[in-house]
Amino acid sequence: MSPRFRHRTTKKESRRWPRPAAEAALEERIDEIMDGLARAGNDHVERVAALEEYLTLARAHDGETWFDAGAWSEDLADSYLALGRVDDAVATIAKATRCGYAEGAEMLYELAEKLMRSGHEPQARPLWQHARSGYPDDVWIYVQAGIEYGDMGDHAEALEWLTTGLELALRTGDPESALEQLRPLRASCLSALRRQSDEIQERADQRERT
Repeated sequence: MSPRFRHRTTKKESRRWPRPAAEAALEERIDEIMDGLARAGNDHVERVAALEEYLTLARAHDGETWFDAGAWSEDLADSYLALGRVDDAVATIAKATRCGYAEGAEMLYELAEKLMRSGHEPQARPLWQHARSGYPDDVWIYVQAGIEYGDMGDHAEALEWLTTGLELALRTGDPESALEQLRPLRASCLSALRRQSDEIQERADQRERT
């Protein structure tokens, strides 16, 4: 479900820029955009036009509490995907993360998952790498990448991601409780590649038994 616009200001904010008249005009324009989105429904051409304007306003008023640029960036990326504009979807999410519109890697790997499930693995690959380089201690990047590559039958690539995730979980004491997914996923990859259980797999198995 698309996020709803909420105007959030404090008394302190109301006494500084934007001035009351400018503030009212901006709020009115945002309301018009939201009304346009509601009318657009599943018409992704109309949604793209409205959301592009909304995010242009958000960037022009960076730091204001008026905008939920992260959520609407995801919505715009989804509309781009629906229109087959894959590169624009990738650019939108990459820009959103660079601008600090999202915390952590979730926005990046969620789009990567969607791309892979729709047959666009080459476009997903830089998103996985972006997530990995930007958030190397987020274990769920490795879990999700391992799942997606395993599902598409690239067990060697899946094993590489899952091995890194397993090493991270073991090294940090598994605060996210990711081992219960990493361990069987990696074991399945080893089996698919006709490889024997190795030292790190044995360590994970031992951890689960204790």
